[in-house]
Amino acid sequence: MPRHGEPAIEARKRLASRLRGFARYGQDAAFLPRFLEALDADYSLASKAAATDGLEELFLEMLARLVSAFGSVSGSRGKRILDLACGSSTSRAPGGREGYSALFEPWLCRILHASGASAVGVDIGDLSGEAFESYRLDLSQAGALDFLPGASFDAVHDGRLFGSPEFTARFADRGSVYRIATEIRRQELRLLKPGGEIIHSDAGELVG
Repeated sequence: MPRHGEPAIEARKRLASRLRGFARYGQDAAFLPRFLEALDADYSLASKAAATDGLEELFLEMLARLVSAFGSVSGSRGKRILDLACGSSTSRAPGGREGYSALFEPWLCRILHASGASAVGVDIGDLSGEAFESYRLDLSQAGALDFLPGASFDAVHDGRLFGSPEFTARFADRGSVYRIATEIRRQELRLLKPGGEIIHSDAGELVG
């Protein structure tokens, strides 16, 4: 069991309480307590949630997306799932602040890995040391994902690229944003297996 200061203990209790709301889905009632403990032990989730505004809500939003896609958090088990712009331990803090932010760590891939899914993360930041399969790529480049075989994923997700500090600093004009979103959407549809799930796609929303 990881050691916690008082704010982290309170954050962990709050997370455990809020996760009970997901327990009615599938087998998550038995799964979620072990799942939370694993994420806390491996990634100091409670300490980071206590210290980082918005991280707790982001974490719960990711779980809600999995429930919407698969019927439960643990429903992703055994599926190969791609998360584009998944985040990294070197991602910049939002709002022009110095240093990195735990808010932009690869939480969905970590959640998926802890759930028994085969997570694949892609990001421009450093993903070395993560337990899931990962690739360091610049998603603003056309064809960056061409090396991945078509129809090879049960689900795809992109929900963090277009609002990330790195992206907004590089691409302020609408034309560049639309171009990149169009390419990512094309790749998402190419990579998805027939009958696969789009967990969430900011690119899809941007290009309609």
